[in-house]
Order: sequence, then C-alpha cells, then structure tokens
Amino acid sequence: MRSVPSVFLALMKEWLRSKSGMFFSFLFPLMLLLIFGSVFGGTGSTTYMLHVQNFDVKDGEPTELSKIFIDVLDSMEIFEIKEIDPGIDVNSYVKENPSFEYSYRILKIPKGFEENIRGKSMAVRLNVVVGTFTYIEENFSNYMSESDLQAIEGGREELSKWKNMFPSSEGAELTFLADETDMSAMAVRSILESIINAFNNQLIGVEEQMMSIKSESLVEKNMSATAYYLPGYIAAFIMTNGIMGATSVISELRRNGTVKRLAATPLPKRSWIMSNVFQQTILAFMLTAVMIIFARIIFGVSALPNLYALLLIFIGAVTFASIGMILGGVIKDVEAASGAGSAIAFPMMFLSGAFWPIEMMPSYMQTIAKCLPLYYFHDGLRNIMILDNLSGSYVPFLVMGTLAVIFIGIAIKITKWKEL
Repeated sequence: MRSVPSVFLALMKEWLRSKSGMFFSFLFPLMLLLIFGSVFGGTGSTTYMLHVQNFDVKDGEPTELSKIFIDVLDSMEIFEIKEIDPGIDVNSYVKENPSFEYSYRILKIPKGFEENIRGKSMAVRLNVVVGTFTYIEENFSNYMSESDLQAIEGGREELSKWKNMFPSSEGAELTFLADETDMSAMAVRSILESIINAFNNQLIGVEEQMMSIKSESLVEKNMSATAYYLPGYIAAFIMTNGIMGATSVISELRRNGTVKRLAATPLPKRSWIMSNVFQQTILAFMLTAVMIIFARIIFGVSALPNLYALLLIFIGAVTFASIGMILGGVIKDVEAASGAGSAIAFPMMFLSGAFWPIEMMPSYMQTIAKCLPLYYFHDGLRNIMILDNLSGSYVPFLVMGTLAVIFIGIAIKITKWKEL
C-alpha cells in the first residue's frame, strides 16, 4: 500500500494533462447545472401567447360582457393576449402568420355570448331560488304555519313563471383551437377552464367559498427547486465521473502503453485499483466543492455538506469508481470499455430521479429507479444536505456501503494485472 500515493500522484498528473478529462469532470457538470437550474429552478416566468377572436360584436364594438371576459384573461400574468378581427378567417390567418409555423392557440368567443350567458345565469339563479323554496317546504313544513306555507307556494309559482322565460338558454360555448403538436395546449386549456369556472360563479352570484386549500410545508425552509435538486446533480456527476472516468483512464493508459510497463513492476494490482479509486474520490470532493460554489454564486443556494454528507460522498465515489474499474478490468478493447461506461452511466443518470421526481415516471420506471444505486445516493444526500433528515439517510448509507464493499472486492478479484 506504500505505492498508492505515488501511483495516485501519477494519475492526477495524467488527468491534469488531459483537457477532455478536465472538461467532463468539471465544465460539463457545471453546464448541465446551469441548464437544469435555469429550466427547473423557476427563475423565469411562464407566459403563453393566446389569440382571441371575439364574434360577439354590436355596432362594431364588442359587447360589454365579452370585453370583460377578455380583460380578465389579459389581467392574468400567464397570458399574452392578442385579439384577432372577427372578419378574418382563422385558417388563412394561421397559414399566413409565421409565428404559427409550429403551434397556435386561438380562443373563439361566439356570437350571442353576452345574451346567452346572461340568460343562463338568470335561469340558474331562479332555479336555485325555486329549489330552495321546494327544499324548505319538503323538510321544514312541520315547523311552519299554514300562511307561511301558502306564501312559499305562491312565491315558487311566481318564480316558476319567470323561469319559463329562459327555457332555451344553454349558455355560451367557447372554442379553443390548438395545434396537435403543441405540448403546452393542455396546460393552457386547464387554465382557461379554471378562469371560466370562476367567471361562471361570479355570474350566478356564488362569491362565498365552500371549500379552499392552502399550501404549507413540513420542512421549515424556504428553498428553491435548484437547492432541492442540487444533491441530485452532485450525485449524478460523481457517478458519471466515477464510472466513465475510471474506464477512460484505464483505456488511455492502455493506449499509450503505460499499463504494460506498470505490469512489469512489483506494483500489486490492489494498489493499482486503490490508487484509481482514490483519485476518483478526490475528484468527487473537488466536483462537489465547485458545484456548491457555482450554485451559490449563480442561484443563491446556501446548502453545505456536513460530515455525514461527506462520508456518503466518499462511499458513493468509491462505489462508482469501482464499477469503472470492473469495466476496465473485464473489457479489454479501449472503445468498448468507454462505450460500456457510457451505456451504464447515462441511463442511470436519467432514470434514477436525480434531475426530476420519480413520481413523474410510469410505475414500472419508478420500480427500476429504486433498483439503481444512484437513486439511494442522491436521496441520501438530499436528506442530509437539504432536508436535515439524518434518519432518512440510513438506508442509502446501508445500500451504498454494501455496494462499495462488493464492487471494490469484485474489481480486485477479476482484474488480471498481467493482462491489463
């Protein structure tokens, strides 16, 4: 084991001379952190373009109620409203408008919008009042005098006459046109339906809320999405550096003949493997520090790893570097070894839930995610660094610790030093 420091220093010098190695070890993870942090971190506001064509016009001007509805849509910060003249054919408009080359969202307000919804709202109000009279009569008649019952019956009959004045009112049906390939169309339609429901409630006088919901957090922290997922980013890139870094190092040393010369020396294969694993572990700590500093400067994230997080990072780095050493020891072809490392690292990165919640995935993919070591690695780091939940890291420590011992044992066992 005395030779481990010397081999480690030699490996570090070799890594420092490799521009591609430094790029994929630090610059590539930082680029992805910037991209994912910006996309999922909520640093910007989402605004949807919505074209509105209003056919409910009188004397060349939109009716009062249709104008109010458009103003309500325009007041929502989520929409950017652009009105289309009702005399324009939307099919030609879509074909001739360059901004509609890939997607379009058009809301058509029909003619008679104001008249129909005013009639519908009046009919609904009358139905509610008549229904209330009927409910009172059926359930509380035993507690009421004969004169009161006659008054209720008379009021119900009179209101029923008024209700018959709106027999054909069916309200107004708006038309939402959207491109089949527009991935945002479903979200826009859901927002429109929520606004229409609130508008309907106002029209029939339903202003009191029967039910509401408020958001609270069990964690007494105000954190951004970037802060929450930072441990996942760190874990994912430690994994890729460990698996792909170890295989690429062995491949490069094979290519330039260094391994053949080392095999002719008294250097034990155990020391060779431990030196490579130790190098990847040091790089993992360096990557963690760089990403935390970068996240603090760019996104204002203040998460810091404590002793338990550092221990889990060490165990994770050993685990994934050992996998890389196994691949390097089993696969002799340089290109095949690098390809095998990529084939393992990249699917694990995106299937483990490191970049997004696994709840977004189908159930069978969630099962796969929970079978991957990276899932336990980033879950344990998140519990320690972000949620301050040390008890939630017991299973990750157990899983990763067990895998580290198993994989490094396999690497030492299967590596044929003289055949490397």
